[in-house]
Amino acid sequence: MTRDEFISRVKEELMEMIPENLREGLEIQDTMVLKSNDQKHHGLTFKREESEAAPTIYLDEAYARFTCGEELHALTAEIKDAYLQTFSMPEPQKIDFDYDKIKDKLTVRLLEIKRNRDFLATTPYMTVGHGLAMVCDIKMQDGDEGSWRATVTQSMLEGQNYDKRELFMAAMDNAQLIDPPVLVDMGQALFTHEGENLMTRNEPLPPEDVSNMYVLSNTGGMLGSAVLFYPDTREHVAEVLGEGYCVLPSSQHEVLIIPDSV
Repeated sequence: MTRDEFISRVKEELMEMIPENLREGLEIQDTMVLKSNDQKHHGLTFKREESEAAPTIYLDEAYARFTCGEELHALTAEIKDAYLQTFSMPEPQKIDFDYDKIKDKLTVRLLEIKRNRDFLATTPYMTVGHGLAMVCDIKMQDGDEGSWRATVTQSMLEGQNYDKRELFMAAMDNAQLIDPPVLVDMGQALFTHEGENLMTRNEPLPPEDVSNMYVLSNTGGMLGSAVLFYPDTREHVAEVLGEGYCVLPSSQHEVLIIPDSV
């Protein structure tokens, strides 16, 4: 059974499993959401006439379990229970994407162009470095209860009448405040999870204290590779090390810095 056939069967069974009093005015639609690195997430969106909320339940994991031998009926029952649990959740607040409301939450994220061609087709971006793209994120939540971002899409850019140049300038300026750069010794990062943030230094390290490798990221350690393209970051790294250096890509979350003298 293909994934599309699986989703169709699940949808049919769901309408039989969902209590009758909750079926009235309910429409279940196929959904595909494109994420970074051109990952496609497939699922079902539940729309009710009397509610603005439309929860989406992704089915990729369920389909993988089905292909490994689990029964479709049991998997559908789990999906039904997940949908019914949404009724106990508070109604989501409508998000205002007016520029004045989001400008102080803007930050940036770095993507590899060749792995994000479909994603970037609907996302405003600027090219930086070789084969890299910078996109704007809105930091919707960041704290003990979790962190999540909304990427500015082309439809948002046009629908909210954002000025692309102004948007990216604000995002880059703001990123340095909400996602400031961190440069730490690799050994300290791996084994102690502590260490001096060398980006706060105003003078070079003594030559004998220069390490073999450093990690450059942001304070949260998430999507921190973008700090490499903050204004003056690359120059300040050279000043702190007292020499030139090589940059090794590691992940979206950090890059590695290797001094020339190594």
